[in-house]
Amino acid sequence: MRICLYILLTVILFPVSQGCKKNAPDVEPYPTDSIGKINRWILDSMRQYYYWCDNIPRDYDYGQSPEMFFKSLLSPNDRFSWISDGQAIRPPSTSYFTYGFHFSLVQVPGYTNFIGVVNLVNKGGPADRAALHRGSYFIKVNGDEITAENKASIITALKQSGQVKIVPAEYVNNTWNPLPEIMLRSGFSNENPVHYTRSFTAGGITTGYLYYNSFDENYDAQLLQAIAKLKKANVRELILDLRYNAGGSVASSAKLAALLANSLTGTETYVIYEGNRHEGRKARSLQTILSASGNSNGKQYTDLQADKLSLQRVFILTTGATVSAAELIVNNLKPFMTVVQIGETTAGKDEGSFLIDDERVPKLVSWSMQPTIYKLYNKNNEGGYHDGLTPQYPIHEMAELPLANIGEPDDPLVQKALQIIYGSNTPTGFLNLRKQTAVILPVTTIYSSMIEQALLAPVISNK
Repeated sequence: MRICLYILLTVILFPVSQGCKKNAPDVEPYPTDSIGKINRWILDSMRQYYYWCDNIPRDYDYGQSPEMFFKSLLSPNDRFSWISDGQAIRPPSTSYFTYGFHFSLVQVPGYTNFIGVVNLVNKGGPADRAALHRGSYFIKVNGDEITAENKASIITALKQSGQVKIVPAEYVNNTWNPLPEIMLRSGFSNENPVHYTRSFTAGGITTGYLYYNSFDENYDAQLLQAIAKLKKANVRELILDLRYNAGGSVASSAKLAALLANSLTGTETYVIYEGNRHEGRKARSLQTILSASGNSNGKQYTDLQADKLSLQRVFILTTGATVSAAELIVNNLKPFMTVVQIGETTAGKDEGSFLIDDERVPKLVSWSMQPTIYKLYNKNNEGGYHDGLTPQYPIHEMAELPLANIGEPDDPLVQKALQIIYGSNTPTGFLNLRKQTAVILPVTTIYSSMIEQALLAPVISNK
C-alpha cells in the first residue's frame, strides 16, 4: 500500500486524439476491439499529458497487451512512469510495503555470502512485530543463504505478498552466528512519517533534529506539531533527515518549507511546473500550492507563521533513496536560505506526476497509469537534477557496520552536521562513541531496497 495521496484526473477522450499530433498520422482509425480501445485510451492520455509526448513513436501496435503498449510509448529518458490494472499487474512495490522493512545486501570481509542489513522498520508492521530493528542482520531467506547467484530471487521473495522465512544473525567474536528463524506474513501498518524529533544543546546553541520519512498529507498535522515542538525548544539550527524519504505531496513540502525559510512568503514562487505543449510552464506561489492541499492543517500561509523557525540555514541529510518531493524541498529552499546537504547524491527525480484514471460513468477502462507530466524548478529556474542533487559533504552511511540508530550523534551524517555547527566546541558526547565500543566492519553495498523504492516514488503535483 502506498502512503502518498494521488490526484485523480477525469479523462474524457474522443475518437480522434486531441493531444500531441507531431508524430500522429493524418488519419487514425479508432480500434473497435476491447484491447485496442484500452490502448487507444492510453495513447490519447499520453499524447495529452506525457512530458515527452513529442517523442511518442509513430508506429505502435494496438494488439499488444496494455502493459507492453504503454511501455512502447515511453521515452528512453523515463525511469519512473508506470501502469497498473489493479490486479495482476500492480504498481511497483518493495519489501517495506510487503514485510515492513528496508534492507541492504552487503559484502563484508571474511564472509563468502552476502549479509542482509535492516535499514528501517515500518512501525507496527510485520518486521517490527518480529523484533527486527535498524541494524539487525540476516543471512538466510526461505532457507537459502544469500549469494551472487540467488540474490535476485531473494530480493523478489522479499517483495512478493504471502510469507517469508528469515534467519537473523549476530556478529560475535568475528563470527556470524545464526539466530532462530522467524516467519513474516505480508502486511503494512500506516505510520506517522514524522519518526523522530530531538534537540542537541551545547555552547548556548540548540540544534533541532527531525527524521521525516514521506510527504504524506494525511500526517500534515503531526509534521506541524513536530516543528512547533522544535520552536518551543528555541532551536537556532536544524538537521532535517530525509535519507529514506520517499517523497509525496508538493503541498506538504510547501508547508514544511514555509516553516523553515524566513524569507519565503505566501506570494513568493515556490515551484515551477514545466509540462508539454498542452500543460505549459506554470509558476505557482507558495500560497497557491498550500491551497491545493487535501489536508486543512497549514493550508493558509498565515496559519503557519506562529511556528516558523528562526533559521539562517538548514542541514539536510540525503542518500540515493531521497527522492521526488524530498529532492524538491532541497532544491526549492535554496533561493530562500542556505541549504547544507550532507550524505549521498539523491535519486534524481526532478519530475512531477499525477494518477490518470478513467472517471467516466460507467467506467470503460479499468487501468490506471502514472506517467511523468512535469519537470520541476525552483523560483530561480534551477532544476535539471535528473542525475541527483550532490551534497557539499559526501558521506556514505553504509560504508561500515554497525549502523548507528537514527538521530544519534554517532550516526556519521548527523555527526558531520554537529561538527559543522559546533566546530571546536563539539561536545565529546557528540563524538563517534560507536567506534569506541563496537567492532567496525568495512562493507560494500550490493543492493538497497530504499534506492529501489526511490525509483518508484511519485511527486504529487497538487496543480
